[in-house]
Amino acid sequence: MPRLVVLSEGLTGRSHELKAETTTIGRTEENTFQIPDPSVSSHHCEVILRGNDVVIRDQNSTNGTFINGQQITEAVLKPSQILRLGQVEVRLESEQTATSQKKQLLDHTQVVPQGIKMDELGQIAKSGSRGFEKKNNTGTKVFIIVAVVVGILILGALAWVLFFKS
Repeated sequence: MPRLVVLSEGLTGRSHELKAETTTIGRTEENTFQIPDPSVSSHHCEVILRGNDVVIRDQNSTNGTFINGQQITEAVLKPSQILRLGQVEVRLESEQTATSQKKQLLDHTQVVPQGIKMDELGQIAKSGSRGFEKKNNTGTKVFIIVAVVVGILILGALAWVLFFKS
């Protein structure tokens, strides 16, 4: 059984199975499928089931009815096509569409990059590459030497003030 699935943010997850021969879509509660969005007219369009075809008929909506970006007054909506009502996008799904989309998701394998493995570290070391090395601490050593010299000078100055000024 075909159904309409809302794709637009804020309304995601809303859907409506097309059971009746005619389904009305609009912003107000009196529609069969209500889409509470300001860009959707109060009585935006009708969905008519004609055999295996799903026909969309615009009801003189303010912001228009579009199928895959083309404005329509009446047209056939095919599975996986995007119906836009104002700013709201809706996709027609059939049972076959939903099954094939699930299968595509399951069939899609994504390669996830990995870091270096432990056995690769050993190979890097054997190949002559320097690999991981200890950081050179020359800056730290210089800082410590300067700090010790300044400390000795301060202690010498204090000693000189205490012994010779008294």
